[in-house]
Amino acid sequence: MNKTTNLGGNTSRLGLLSIVAVMALLAVFSLGIQNAFAVITSQLDFGDRGPEVTELQAYLATSASIYPEGLVTGYFGQLTKAAVERFQTAQGIISQGTPATTGYGRVGPLTQAAINTKLPGGGSPGPSGDVYAPIIMSVNVSTDNDGASITWTASEASMGKVYYSTSPINVSNTFDSTGVFSGEPVVGGTLAQYDGLARVTHTVNINNLTSNTTYFYLVVVFDSLKNASISLPASFRTTQ
Repeated sequence: MNKTTNLGGNTSRLGLLSIVAVMALLAVFSLGIQNAFAVITSQLDFGDRGPEVTELQAYLATSASIYPEGLVTGYFGQLTKAAVERFQTAQGIISQGTPATTGYGRVGPLTQAAINTKLPGGGSPGPSGDVYAPIIMSVNVSTDNDGASITWTASEASMGKVYYSTSPINVSNTFDSTGVFSGEPVVGGTLAQYDGLARVTHTVNINNLTSNTTYFYLVVVFDSLKNASISLPASFRTTQ
């Protein structure tokens, strides 16, 4: 018995299915591209999966020197870890250690902030230039009987100043509740040592202080365009 197959009908249906499949893929790719540079809202580690990892990989892949493989898979594997390490080194964040000990190779708070400042909607430069201030993180103070050492990290390479006084610090500029504003402030008190160099990790030493005395201080960081952030007013006390 002869069997006749209607190839024309099947071909039409296959063609329709192919068109639908292509349109679906284009929709997925379009959505992926639209969301590729969304701000990263969580910390990321080796083994993580999801859209945040996709966003991270899409950004890292824009630099062949940082992420030469350029794979955007949504999985935080060894290649992504190596790319994060290169980014951290290039930005002066950290260049040694492990994810558990120093954060090297993971997207922790500092790396997350550094990446977000470079993303559209998260602090990247617009047509008129960078209008986002560096973010101050992890301010620490150590004291002895006649001095103090103040250290902090910033979300990007930036200049930093420390003002101190035995009276509460006055700032002439206005700023929002987060402590971020545009323009270097005029600050009362004494300016500690300042070398004018941009860096991520800062240490400022204050010498010739009076023992057993309370001092107020304020940290100011700013970039080359004078986008500035200030720390919340704080104090320390020298030892006897």
